[in-house]
Amino acid sequence: MVLVNKFEKDKKMISFIVIGKNEAKNISRCFKSIRKTIEYNKLTKYEVIYVDSNSTDNSIEIAKSFKGIDIFKITGVCNAAIGRNIGAKESKGNVLFFIDGDMEIMPEFLPLVYSENNGLKYNFVSGQFIDVKYTHKGEFIEKVPYYRDLNCDKYFSTTGGIFLITRELWNLVDGMKNKYKRSQEVEFALRLSKKGFLLLRKKETIAKHYTVDYMDSKRMWKMLFGGYHFYARGLLYREHIFNKYIYKIIIRNDSTFVMLIFFTTLSIIFNCPMIYYLYLFSIISRVLLQREKNLLNVIIKILYYIIMDLNTIFSFFFFYPREIKKYEIKYTKV
Repeated sequence: MVLVNKFEKDKKMISFIVIGKNEAKNISRCFKSIRKTIEYNKLTKYEVIYVDSNSTDNSIEIAKSFKGIDIFKITGVCNAAIGRNIGAKESKGNVLFFIDGDMEIMPEFLPLVYSENNGLKYNFVSGQFIDVKYTHKGEFIEKVPYYRDLNCDKYFSTTGGIFLITRELWNLVDGMKNKYKRSQEVEFALRLSKKGFLLLRKKETIAKHYTVDYMDSKRMWKMLFGGYHFYARGLLYREHIFNKYIYKIIIRNDSTFVMLIFFTTLSIIFNCPMIYYLYLFSIISRVLLQREKNLLNVIIKILYYIIMDLNTIFSFFFFYPREIKKYEIKYTKV
């Protein structure tokens, strides 16, 4: 089955851009879902691009088994932002459909937002997606909607790893900032939001996302000590401190950090260090709301949130990564 049919530049042509690193267990499912989407919607103007971030497994060999995919391998410094920027640069379509390699897209979603006759109906759009969660050992946990209360279409100031966008809008903010090792897509959407372009998130399911549970202990500590939160929190907050949309993100995602700032301010004003106990109480409350039954896990999570909040303060004031100017890619056409 041929997955690609290239045309000259076309306002209504769609480019499926997949990024991945060591996604051998998921990438085949992803490409099969793209093929089903092309067949289901009887597409004739499309291309499929895969950008690999220097995988050490057989992800590229799997990609090569699907005929007609343009494959780019980043052999130097790599991250998701670089991958998406390369995909956009090398693509020919005016409609860019970004997909993470651990996702399986739903064929019936595409006609809700795109047709070859009319192009993309909304210039920046995504949908609900289902998290299929596993432990780091590969044990299935649950399958749940990521947005629990998405019962109607809503506008968002952020996006995840899967969305459709017009090339004009992508170019308006020069794509993604590759200095972000984490939350590149959130930062990208915040810049668009500041210019007045919010993401429309449809209530219908766009994809299934096969992932290790976000609260899995191994994943949590890997993210923390890998410095990922420097990007997703402190750096993001500092660079968008004058963006009104960032404050909703902080309140929603970083309630304990908000409490730390609030009670620190109070303790200074009233010269009363005992106020810090209220910060500790806010962390304990957050952990207990997760209905964690194991006492050791409760203690570990409390420590995790304290360290994460301190990391946020540190990165806000002292973390200044630079844009990556040079990277190497190899191109393979199958």
